[in-house]
Amino acid sequence: MKSLIPTILIAIFPLVSYSQKPNFSVYNNQINMVKDEVKYFEIEKINSQFYMLVGGGGNVGVFISNGEVILIDNKYEILEDVLMTSLREITDKPIKYIINTHFHHDHSDGNRAFGKQGIPIISHQNAKKRMMEDVELYGGIYSFIKDFVQPKYDKASLPVFTYESKMTISQGNEEIELYNFGKAHTDGDSAVVFKNNNIIHTGDAFVRYGYPYVDLNNGGSIKGLIDFLGTLELLCDNNTIIIPGHGELSKKEDVTKLKNTLSDLYTKTVIGLKNGLSHGEISDSIEETLNGDANVKLNYIKSIELELSKD
Repeated sequence: MKSLIPTILIAIFPLVSYSQKPNFSVYNNQINMVKDEVKYFEIEKINSQFYMLVGGGGNVGVFISNGEVILIDNKYEILEDVLMTSLREITDKPIKYIINTHFHHDHSDGNRAFGKQGIPIISHQNAKKRMMEDVELYGGIYSFIKDFVQPKYDKASLPVFTYESKMTISQGNEEIELYNFGKAHTDGDSAVVFKNNNIIHTGDAFVRYGYPYVDLNNGGSIKGLIDFLGTLELLCDNNTIIIPGHGELSKKEDVTKLKNTLSDLYTKTVIGLKNGLSHGEISDSIEETLNGDANVKLNYIKSIELELSKD
């Protein structure tokens, strides 16, 4: 397989390597934009115990039980006041835990605010590892992520509880299960399953905005993401409510549709590369477009090729 992959791809899509001080300008620009543009979050009630906060970063899950709150993700540090204002419209109960679905800034940057308050944070062990370093996100799928370097978290902002493959938390009448199924969106994704409520927060391992972003610089895998979606299907029944990392509340059928679309793209890319087709020819052979952007589909094909070159 490796002989099919031009080595020039490594120059086109370099993996992170620092020979000088990291440049945080793209990260800082996004923080400033979020600060200026986001003034409130939409509150969506799922049931009497569960809410979703939408806007200004990844979807936040709010679970209320036994007079306490568990947050799943926490958006940006700069939006702490906005998040707390929205939370207080729902409940005046204190936050007991925060669960990070993964390490990316738009889902866990709020650690920098809430960790200093002594609120325990939970994540997969690889997510914590990524937070302990300055990391460059892979920009080969979406160009606006190019040169995006996320600064490391201070000690107070890091998760205090981590796990390897599965973790269970008992809270009131609920059993909360955290699963990591290997490489997917990153190498530290957590699917957070609320068994009795039949609700799953997937973080960015399942999204609704189109072609899912996969961070190849930080353990992500397109093939792994497809496998993750297949496993997620098995955790769901037809009544399961899924909180995606971005986008509207979803059902099992939405997971199946995304899995099948990505599987078709992946299979046709592998076959096309074996047959010596160009990226454009492979793209033309794939009718389905998840977000109508031909360039993103083309970048996905190139990213699959890069991933295959590392196998």
